[in-house]
Amino acid sequence: MISLKAQLYQAYLRATRQKAFYDDARVLHQRLHRHQRPSQARPPRKLRKHFDLEHREVHGYACWTVRPRAKAGLHVFHLHGGGYVEEIESHHWEFAADLVRRLGCTVTLPIYPLVPRHSNVETLPMVQAAFEQTLGAEPAENTVLSGDSAGAALALAVAQRLRDEGRPQPKQTILLSPWLDVTLEDPISVVLDEHDPMLGITGLREAGKMYAEGTDPHDPRISPLYADLTGLGPFSLFIGTRDVLLPDARRFAARARDAGIDVDYAEYPGMFHNWLMQQIPEGRQARNHLERILRR
Repeated sequence: MISLKAQLYQAYLRATRQKAFYDDARVLHQRLHRHQRPSQARPPRKLRKHFDLEHREVHGYACWTVRPRAKAGLHVFHLHGGGYVEEIESHHWEFAADLVRRLGCTVTLPIYPLVPRHSNVETLPMVQAAFEQTLGAEPAENTVLSGDSAGAALALAVAQRLRDEGRPQPKQTILLSPWLDVTLEDPISVVLDEHDPMLGITGLREAGKMYAEGTDPHDPRISPLYADLTGLGPFSLFIGTRDVLLPDARRFAARARDAGIDVDYAEYPGMFHNWLMQQIPEGRQARNHLERILRR
């Protein structure tokens, strides 16, 4: 049984047709400008009241670091989701602030280039450079890679590059409702599409096609479901059973275990995409779980 607040929130999503953006490729293109407003890329003023904010430019794009006023230990590199077509949103800033409050950690959020103006050709190098400039010199045991939805795939691209360069893996890689295959080929995803109040297969596939432009969509940097996972660090994966991305999350977790990776897999019954960042009881429960993982 899911909480009343979660039921009401899902009813709100359906009543306001939040899914429409990802349910139709034509609608996605028509509404892109609403989801890429430059004002979204700036942290809310209230963050400055409680934390120190640092801004730098990486490949011409902003990269924000949120620091506690006291000395920090962990440094979390979080990559926001949004199907590579949506700018960072208020719940991402709130999530970062919550991590800093709970753990006294530092959180860096790159504002990476989006499609259709850009593709993986520009996005991946910017994200890699942002990691190098902010966490490249940090001891691996103090670093955490994190991402939600499309950002989780970007986090895994960073992890793969670190491995390929013979460098240590971060203390933990956090994957929140990860988008692991831009083609969404698993037929169970199509079945779940009817029950997902937020995401839609058609729009996601269109966004994935634009992001992969000129590159094989099964390239492991774009669709990490197909990556060689050998040598990657421990994962924590959070997914809801109403999310169209659920089948690929299950397959990825199984492949990671087969590769000998320590996987903390959390599947939340009745939850929708990225519920962890919402102010509902199940969101708090998942954030408490995440806090315990990072305090180990």
